[in-house]
Amino acid sequence: MIAPPHVPLIKQWRRQVPRRRRDIQHRRPLGVLGYLTNGPTLDGMIEVEKLVLVVLYDEPVHGGPLCLRLAGFSGKPVPWGVCWGGRAGSKFFKDLRLQPAPQAQGRRMNADDTELLQLGLQLERQLQRHLRNRWLPVNRQPELPPVWVGFRRPDARDIQGDGPELAAACRQRRKSPKQLLASTKRDYHGLVLYPLEWVSHRWKQAVAVLADLERFPKWQVFSLKEFPAELQGYRGAAQYDFFTSRFRSDRKPPRRPRQRSRLATTATA
Repeated sequence: MIAPPHVPLIKQWRRQVPRRRRDIQHRRPLGVLGYLTNGPTLDGMIEVEKLVLVVLYDEPVHGGPLCLRLAGFSGKPVPWGVCWGGRAGSKFFKDLRLQPAPQAQGRRMNADDTELLQLGLQLERQLQRHLRNRWLPVNRQPELPPVWVGFRRPDARDIQGDGPELAAACRQRRKSPKQLLASTKRDYHGLVLYPLEWVSHRWKQAVAVLADLERFPKWQVFSLKEFPAELQGYRGAAQYDFFTSRFRSDRKPPRRPRQRSRLATTATA
């Protein structure tokens, strides 16, 4: 009899997570970021809405043990660039400290989602590896995938770049904006692509906003000394918020109504 695919992953979880959680008393000052794709990639490109960035980190929970947060976020184009995460981009919000189970819902991971469970265990393993080996590189903040904007060829003819990122690139490569745009543009299945941060002012004419996964790391470890501040920030024309989630409940539990004493009830009867 062949065991279901989730069985070896649950066994791996039992070997990997509970033993470490007993040893961890304080929040680890690192986070890990990986990704999943929710659609096809073409030449290493995928629409930002179909790319799910997955973060894992320790989160203090009031009155309880540390939560091993595993959360996923997609991106969306905005007038000034792209926004990753936040309430609108939140896809799931799990606690890897809880043993996964088939068909589980809520904060417990669904063990039938083997791709996500396997990624979560990989991210946790990398986090622990970097804590043991302090010489391994750690990013100061999460690295985000390069984003390209696609235009139809007639609209691309009069594209002119703008912005501080383009000016800095021109100084570094000693080229004019026109020369740099011409040498950097990419032909992509009938569209002309330019880096997002150089042409975000032309967003109304764009027909595609694509994340480039060709050189984007499958996982990365980043500093998380300041929680949750370092889960939120900006990089170029991109904003990210890997803390805020529509699944996060910050409301206090409702107070139970006070029961009137039998004496008070008798007095008012």
